[in-house]
Amino acid sequence: MASKRTEIAQAIASIITTNLVPDSIKTVITDKVRLLAEDFQDWELPAVQIIDLGEVNQHEIRRGKKSWNLSIEVVIGPTAEDPVSQEELWDLMELLETTIWPTPQLGLSYVIHAKLLGSSTDLHLLDPFYTGRIDLVVDYYQPLVGNC
Repeated sequence: MASKRTEIAQAIASIITTNLVPDSIKTVITDKVRLLAEDFQDWELPAVQIIDLGEVNQHEIRRGKKSWNLSIEVVIGPTAEDPVSQEELWDLMELLETTIWPTPQLGLSYVIHAKLLGSSTDLHLLDPFYTGRIDLVVDYYQPLVGNC
């Protein structure tokens, strides 16, 4: 049985791949996160990967309320015909946000709400690649085992 985090990551990936124009995002990674932009092949870009930033748990009667912090990292790189730009990264990040937010429960019955926390870009450290992060928290319920 898949964990709630796995199901949530897969739901986000499904929303992205189902609703975006083909080639807006070529690769969506929910496992085996790549640490360097150079780890991506040209044919995989633009790519997004879901990064786990930790979880906060609250105990409630017969269930746990969890808040999972995660980041959707966007990686773009140049092609032989076209270098990348900061504006291209901003446009893609906004496209991702507007694709995800119309489904705040991500199509999962136990999800309370996915909330945007913020976004940032890193335009200097990975030249010729551009990366951005969309940070969010997903609040959800998980049944607890036992009598409490």
